[in-house]
Amino acid sequence: MDDLDEIMKLTGTHRWAAGPSKPTFPRVKGYFAFPPTVTPDGHIAFTFTIKGAIEGDSREGRERQERASREAAEARKEAAWQERRRRDVQLHEERLARERAEALTGEMAWVRAGGSLRDAHGRRDKVRTEQLRAEIRLLDEEARLTAQWNAYEARWCALLAVNTPVKFKDVPWPLPSAVASVDDLVPGAIEEFLFGPLRVRRNTVTKRERFRASFLRWHPDKMSALLQRVVPEDESAVQEGVKAVFRNPHTHHINVRTTPFDRLSTLSDALY
Repeated sequence: MDDLDEIMKLTGTHRWAAGPSKPTFPRVKGYFAFPPTVTPDGHIAFTFTIKGAIEGDSREGRERQERASREAAEARKEAAWQERRRRDVQLHEERLARERAEALTGEMAWVRAGGSLRDAHGRRDKVRTEQLRAEIRLLDEEARLTAQWNAYEARWCALLAVNTPVKFKDVPWPLPSAVASVDDLVPGAIEEFLFGPLRVRRNTVTKRERFRASFLRWHPDKMSALLQRVVPEDESAVQEGVKAVFRNPHTHHINVRTTPFDRLSTLSDALY
């Protein structure tokens, strides 16, 4: 008895010849949990489900997924920790900056009142005291220049916002004090008024920008609308004053040459 006969005996099957019909096999549970398949040429084929291999692949997949989840969670924890650390450092630096600013404010108030600073050993710190005195003088000068320029611009805005008659004293002349006549419009004082605020450390306006804005404001053609509002008794003085403001600081600033053509060329370069 060969192996095939033994298998057929165990499964309750029989040999069959090739023909138009196929034998049926009883569904009996015996040595094999699944009945075999008989091919047309008489061979028996067994089909098995490789359950262990499938379970192994599924387990490895779950392990990879769990490992990826753990790595993602660790990455999120690390990012959160780095963000907290960055925020803590930033808050610490901001606190130190506030403390330094408060200390400097207190020292400057003390020096402004006439006091002297002392070092860590209690001795008079003459160098530090003099540095703060110089800084106080500079801050006061910057505040004066800024307030002076802001008041000048505010006067121009107020003058152009209405259509009332204009007197000589109503014109916002570029000088820090009141102007009584054309003789007060000194070239050096006008230039200092226009360009002095550019020395302020917080300033962002360039000298070219200030010159161009002043040129366009005081150009006689640009002032024609304002000149029409001037009262008759002050008309001549205002016209002379406008010419003085337009001519003196701008001529000095652009370094006038010898010919009218050179002056026009230099002025065009300064504007554009």
